[in-house]
Amino acid sequence: MKITRFAVERPVTTTMLFLGLLLFGILSYFKLPVNMLPQVSAPYITITTPYLGADPETIASDITEKIEDEVATISGIKNLRSYSMENISIISVEFYADKNADKALNDVKAKLELAVPKLPKEAEKSTVETINFTEAPVIKMILTGDKSISEIYDYADRHLKDRFNQLNGTSKVEIKGGAEREIKILADPIKIIEMNTSLEDLATGIGSTNTRLTGGDFINQDRQFSIETGKRFETIQALNDSYIMTAKGRKRLGDFAQIVDSTKTIKKRSIYYDNISGKRHYNCVFIEVSKNSTANAVQVAEDIKNLAKQIETELPDGMAIHIPIDDSVYTKSSVDDALVNVGLGILITGLILYFFLNNARTTLIVSISIPVSLIATFVAIQQIDGSLNMMTLMSFSVAVGALISNSIIVIDNILRLKREGMDIKEAAVSGTQEVMMAVIASTGTNLVVFLPIASMNSMTGAFFKEYALTISAATIISLIVSFMLTPMLASVLLKKESKASRFSKFINALFGILEDKYERSLSALIKNKKRPLILFAIMIGVFILTTELLPFIGFEFEPKEDNGDVYIELEMPSGSTLNQTGELLKLVEDNISKHAEVESIVSMVGEKNNTTIGSNYAKIHLKLNSKKNRTFSNEEFAALLNTELNKIPEIIPMVSTKSSDDSGTPLQLILQSSDQKKLLEASLKVEKALKNMPELLNSQSTYRPGNPKIVLEPKLHLMADTHTNPYDVALTVRNNINGLKASVFKEKGKEYDITLSLPNNHVNTIDKVNAIPVFTSKGTYRVDQLTNVNYKQSESKVLRIDKINSIEFSATPIASVLQGDAKQAVDKRMSEIELPSGVSYRWSGNIEEMESAGFDMLVTLILAIILMYMLLASLLENFWHPIIIFTTVPMAMIGVFLLMFLGGTSLNIMSVLAIITLLGLVVNDSILIHDYTSQLHNIHGLPIRKATLQACKTKMKTVIMTSAAIISGMLPNALGIGDAGAEYRTPMAIVTIGGMITATILTLYVIPSLFYIAKNKKVRQKKIVKLTQESFSNS
Repeated sequence: MKITRFAVERPVTTTMLFLGLLLFGILSYFKLPVNMLPQVSAPYITITTPYLGADPETIASDITEKIEDEVATISGIKNLRSYSMENISIISVEFYADKNADKALNDVKAKLELAVPKLPKEAEKSTVETINFTEAPVIKMILTGDKSISEIYDYADRHLKDRFNQLNGTSKVEIKGGAEREIKILADPIKIIEMNTSLEDLATGIGSTNTRLTGGDFINQDRQFSIETGKRFETIQALNDSYIMTAKGRKRLGDFAQIVDSTKTIKKRSIYYDNISGKRHYNCVFIEVSKNSTANAVQVAEDIKNLAKQIETELPDGMAIHIPIDDSVYTKSSVDDALVNVGLGILITGLILYFFLNNARTTLIVSISIPVSLIATFVAIQQIDGSLNMMTLMSFSVAVGALISNSIIVIDNILRLKREGMDIKEAAVSGTQEVMMAVIASTGTNLVVFLPIASMNSMTGAFFKEYALTISAATIISLIVSFMLTPMLASVLLKKESKASRFSKFINALFGILEDKYERSLSALIKNKKRPLILFAIMIGVFILTTELLPFIGFEFEPKEDNGDVYIELEMPSGSTLNQTGELLKLVEDNISKHAEVESIVSMVGEKNNTTIGSNYAKIHLKLNSKKNRTFSNEEFAALLNTELNKIPEIIPMVSTKSSDDSGTPLQLILQSSDQKKLLEASLKVEKALKNMPELLNSQSTYRPGNPKIVLEPKLHLMADTHTNPYDVALTVRNNINGLKASVFKEKGKEYDITLSLPNNHVNTIDKVNAIPVFTSKGTYRVDQLTNVNYKQSESKVLRIDKINSIEFSATPIASVLQGDAKQAVDKRMSEIELPSGVSYRWSGNIEEMESAGFDMLVTLILAIILMYMLLASLLENFWHPIIIFTTVPMAMIGVFLLMFLGGTSLNIMSVLAIITLLGLVVNDSILIHDYTSQLHNIHGLPIRKATLQACKTKMKTVIMTSAAIISGMLPNALGIGDAGAEYRTPMAIVTIGGMITATILTLYVIPSLFYIAKNKKVRQKKIVKLTQESFSNS
C-alpha cells in the first residue's frame, strides 16, 4: 500500500528508479556469457597408470584393484569405473553433484598416495586429472599439409598450441592423431651380446652421459661462482659420437647402434575428408580447443577463428587450417532463436492484450511490465554467475505471460474503480490495494514451485537451477512492477477518458454478451449441489481417461536434438593394423560421402572412444548441413547409415547422434558378477537376446577376447643359481620387445624422448623371445633356460564397476521407439533369461540418469504441492480452500496429456519441468476468483450465491486475459519457430499451453461451484448455530 502510494505521488522518482534498473540490466546483458545449456558438471576424476608390457588381467590385479580399494573409501562417490587394458589402467571416479570439486580431487590424491607403495615398482607414475564436462571443445580444427605427419605435428605443437592456449577463455588445447618426434637408438643385438651389456645398463649409461648437474657454489674474492658439471647432447651427431662404458670397456654409441631421428610408434591417425571439395587429407592433425567453464562459448570460438585466419597467412607453403567442427555456430543459433521466440511472444502477447483492452494506453501500461521485468532480470542472472542459454531464455518465454498477469490484474481493477467514478490517482492506489493479496498469493505460488527445483542437489537440479532462479527473479521484479510502475503509469496516462472506437465498442459489447451468458450458465450450475459434483466427477473421469494416453506418449531422458552431428564407432577384425583399419575406414567414408547432406567427415583411426583403444578401432564425426537444407533429421540419417554400413563385411558399426565419450549410448546395461566364468556365460545369453530384439539397433558388448598371451613361468631354482630373479627377467624381456626411455634430447626449448631398443620387429617370434639374452653375474643365459613357455587367452579389456567385474551392453533404439519404451522392452526380455546364480544386471548411463531424474522430479513435484498448500492455507487462513484450488491441477493435466499426445511430444526432463512450472500458473486464476468472492461476501456483505456470480462475471475477462497472455508467450516455441534448439523449447511450450487451456475453461466453472458449495455449507452452519443460540435465549 505504502509503496504504491509513494509511486503514484512520486512519478519522476519512480521513473528514475526503473530506468536505473533497466540501465543495470542492459549492462549485465552484455557481460553475460553465451552457452548452449547451463554449465553444470559433477566432480569427475580419472586416475591413469601406465604399466608397459602388462596384459589386462595383470593390470587389473596389480594396479587397478589396489588403487580401487583405497579410492572406494572416499565419501560421495556415485560411480567407480575402471578399465584395465594392455599397458594401462584407467580409473574414473564420478562424485555426486553436491561434492566439492577441490575436496574430491584432494581426497583422490590422498588415497592414491596410500596405494602407490602397493603397486609394482616398474609401473609408471599415476596421473590424476579432473574432467570438467563444461570445458568441452568448442572448435575442432584440422592442420593439413604436404609435409610428413611428424613435421605437421611438430609445427602444431611448437607454433600453434601455445598461441591458442593464450586466448582469453580457453582451458585446454589438444593435438591429436599426429606423430610426435622421438630419437631412436637401435642397438645391434649381436654386438650388445658381444659386449656382454644389457639394454638397461646401456640406457643408464646414455642417461648419465647426457646430463648436467649443479655442483654447488663458492665465494672467491668477493665474487660468487656456481659449479655445473656435464653436458647435454646438442645435436644428433653428438649423441652418435658419445662414449658409453660397457662390460668390454668404453664404446662409441654409433659403433654398436644406429641413431634415427624418427617418431614415436603411431597408435592413432587422423583423417579429414572435406565432402564439399571431395578431398581426403591423410597427413593431418586435429587441434581441439576447449573453453573454461565460465567463458562465453560463442566469443571464445570467434576469437579462435580470428586467430586461425591470422595464422593461415603465416603457415609454411603447403599447410592449411580447416575448421570442420564449430559447435559455437549451433549454440549461437539456439540462443538467437530463443531470443527471437521471446520477442515474438512479447509481440503476440501485446496484440492479444490490445484485443482485450482495446485501448493503446492501457495496453502500453500493461505491456511495459514485460521488458522492464526481463531486462532487470539480467542483473540477477549475472549475480548467480549464470549465462544466456536455452534454459534461462526458456524461463523468459514462460515468464512473459506470468509477468504480465500481475499487471493485468492490477490495471483491470484500477479501470473498474475508475469506471465507478473514483479519481484516477485514488483508483490506482485503491485498485492495487484490493488485489494485492491475490497478486502476492499468485506470485507466491509461482515462487514456491521453483524453490524445490533450485535446492535440488542432483545433476538434474544443478541443470535446472539457473532456470528456477531466473524465473523467480523475474517474478519478484514483476511483483514490484505491478505494485509501483503499473499504478504510477495508470495515474499519469489514464487521467483523460479516451474516446471509444467502433472496434472498442464491439469488443466491449462482445464481452458483455459473453459475461451475461457465462453468468447464466454458472447460475444454472450452482442452482443445486448435485450439478457441481456431477461436473467435478466428469472432470475426474476425463482426467483418468487422459492418463491412458501416457503409454502412447512414451518417455525418454531428454528430447532428441538435431544439431547436425552424427557419430560412428567402428570395430574392425581383431588384430587389424592401423593401415588395414584405415583401408576399411576408406570404404565407410566413401559410402558416407555419397550423401550430399554431409559437409565434413573427421575420422580417427586407433580408438573407438576414450576407453576403447586399439589398432582395429576407428571413430568418425560427421557434420551435416543445416536443417533447412536437408529433408531428414540427424536421427533419421543415423538410422539410414546404420543400415548401409552393416552391409560392409568385416565392420561392426555403432551409429548415433550422441558421442559415447560425452553422454554414452541411449541404452547401457551392465552385467555384473564376482565369478568371471559365470559372467562370460551370462553375457553370451544376453548378447544373443539383445541382438534379436526388433526395437534395438547396434547391440554390442564391451567384452572382446584379447590377443593370445605367452606366459613365461620362471624356473625359480635356476634363477637362484644364476643370481637373478623373475622381476629382472621380466624387465629384460619387456625392454627387448618394447624398448625403454634412455634420456631426453633438447632442441629449441622442446624436449624429445631418446629411446633405446632393438631394431624394429627384431623380436617377432617365440623363438626370438626364447633367445633374448639375460645378463647375470654368473654369465649370459637365454630366456628359455630360465623360464617355461605357456600359452593363454586373455581379455582385451577388464571392466570393473563399483569394484565388481562387469560387462557392459550398449544399444540404440530404432527411430520409432523412445528410450523409455526400449528400456521396458529390454527389462521384459531380461526377465525371460535365466541368468546364472551370482550374476545380476542394472542400468547405467542415460537410463540411470533418467530414473534418478524421474525420482528427483517426483520428489520436487510433491514438495512443491506441499509448499503451495502451506502458503495458500496461510494466506487464505483456511485448511480446505487450498484443496479446492488444487483441483485445477488435474484439470490442467487433461490438456497436458491430450496436447502432448496430439503434438507427438514425449515425457522427458523438459516436459516434466514444464508440468512443475505449470503448478504455480494454473492456480492463479482460482486464487483471483476466490479472493474477489471473499471480498464481496465478507467485506461487502453480499449473499454467497450473488457474491460468487458477481465475482466470476467481473473477473472472467481478467482470467481469460491472463491465460491468453501465458499461452501467447509460449506460442512461438510450440510452433517450433527457429531451427536450433527447438527440440528443447517445444515440449515445455506444449505442456504449458495444453495445461492453461483446459485449466482456464474448467476453472471458470469447477472452482467457483466448489467454492460455492463449501461456503454455502459454512453459511448454513452459521445460520443453524445462530438459530440454536436464539432458541436457547428465548427459552
